[in-house]
Amino acid sequence: MKKIKILLLIFTFLLFLSCSVNKRPQFTYRSDKSKKDKEESIYNKRFRDNVFYKCLRHGYGDSLNFKIGKLMAQKDLFSPSDEPFIQKEESIQDSLAKRVIANIPTPYIHLEDEKIDGKNFIISSCLSYYESKELNNIAEKRYKEKLKEDQKLWGKDYK
Repeated sequence: MKKIKILLLIFTFLLFLSCSVNKRPQFTYRSDKSKKDKEESIYNKRFRDNVFYKCLRHGYGDSLNFKIGKLMAQKDLFSPSDEPFIQKEESIQDSLAKRVIANIPTPYIHLEDEKIDGKNFIISSCLSYYESKELNNIAEKRYKEKLKEDQKLWGKDYK
C-alpha cells in the first residue's frame, strides 16, 4: 500500500512538471511610437491584423464591405501604422484569409429555435487563425524576407 502511494505521488509530481502553461503576452495598446515594440513585432502585428480583416471581408462578402465595414471605418483606423504593405504581401495575406474561410467546417451545433443554414463561425475562425502559431510563423518569415529585399534595394548597411 505504501508503494502505491509513493508511486502515485511520483506520478502526480511528474505529471505536474510535464504540464506547460500556455503563456500569452499581457495585453498592451499598440503604437508605433512605443519603445517596447520592435520593428519586427510591429510588422508581425500589422501582418496578422491585415489577414484578420481580410478574413472577415471574405467571410462576410459584400455584407461586410458595404455595411459593417463602413460602420467600422467610421471609428476604427484598422492599422497602427501608415506604412502600406507591398502588393506581394497583400496577395499573401489575401490568399491566407481566403484559405481560412474556404476551410471552415460545417457548424456542428444544433439549435432548435434558430436555423443555421448559411451561417458559420466566421469571426471565431478568423480570430483563432489570427492567434495561431502558423500565422505568426508566416509573418516572421515574411519580415525576414522583407529585410533581405530592403537590403538588396537600399544596400548592405540599410537600418
